[in-house]
Amino acid sequence: MREARLWAAVLVLALVYPLATLAGGAPRFPSRDDCVRPATADGDIDAVFGYFVSETEGREMLDRALAVGFQGTELTWNGCGRVRVAVGGIPTLEVGHEFVEQARSAVFEVTLEQAG
Repeated sequence: MREARLWAAVLVLALVYPLATLAGGAPRFPSRDDCVRPATADGDIDAVFGYFVSETEGREMLDRALAVGFQGTELTWNGCGRVRVAVGGIPTLEVGHEFVEQARSAVFEVTLEQAG
């Protein structure tokens, strides 16, 4: 009898847990746009040179940025499966906008994003 109750408890948990987990809908994975957070406040801002589907494409942008003097530019994979080329550690939006203007004069389309 005791064994039957244990199996009943296991069966209930095996059915209830998935139903409770999925009650809010199916799991949602982030889209590529979900990984882009435009900078709206001072503090820990990244200047992003672009997103790329391959490391080879990203490396080309990285090399171009470094060649014209944008030191500190790095290539990283983001959580949405793309390669991101960016300079981090920009303290304020004002400094970020100055960086964007500098980049535009060197023919780069840079955007500002909140880091993290």
